[in-house]
Amino acid sequence: MSGDDVDQKLLSRRSLIAGGLLLGAAGIANSRRPDEPFKMLPEKLPKLNPLFPWKVGDWEYQTSSGLVLPPPDQLSDRLYNAIITRYYASPTNLPVMMLVAYNGVQDGMLQVHRPEVCYPAAGYQVERDHFIPLDAGGGVVVPGHYLAARSVSRHEQLIYWTRIGNEFPVQWWRQHWAVAKENLKGRVPDGVLIRFSTAAPDDETAIRTLKRFITPLFRALSPTARRLLFGEAGAPAPRA
Repeated sequence: MSGDDVDQKLLSRRSLIAGGLLLGAAGIANSRRPDEPFKMLPEKLPKLNPLFPWKVGDWEYQTSSGLVLPPPDQLSDRLYNAIITRYYASPTNLPVMMLVAYNGVQDGMLQVHRPEVCYPAAGYQVERDHFIPLDAGGGVVVPGHYLAARSVSRHEQLIYWTRIGNEFPVQWWRQHWAVAKENLKGRVPDGVLIRFSTAAPDDETAIRTLKRFITPLFRALSPTARRLLFGEAGAPAPRA
């Protein structure tokens, strides 16, 4: 048996074990019938737009259109309570697009459209991806996921992350595991996807542009916005 065959066999076995553990945890979590909301925003959902600055450095909001979005279907319609999309233009830097999609529906079926799925669905091919740690301040480091994607007419690069409860899952099974762990505590977590994208000639320029935008944005966030993006580590819980 070749080394490749052994590696493939081990990978398949690990996937099978992880899938079995996840399935078992999901079954136990479902039997617990979680009903306690675990949300980072107040019970009465505030509008998301006021939580984010309209001007970041020398970037300024221009429009809410032009972003790559998940294909509309019945599933995506029930994924999010609130979505904001913004296109920021700058006289000295490349444009940056921001998407924030929040889910606080307490039905125990939390899902998040990851760009690895919605970009190919929009006609893009993902060419490169890796993780970039993002310093959010206050000791919080976010595992930013960098992707470079290309379509017939456009080359786009993005950094995104997802938060579910207090976790930042970086794989689909970790995403479901984060939900299952909260369900085992009798809680239904909320979740958010945050994505920043640009269209640069190369990865180095894209990463530099996105970091140049994200850093001052993080500094401008209110405690409520930090809690939305980073969980309880981002800001203390609001007093009742």
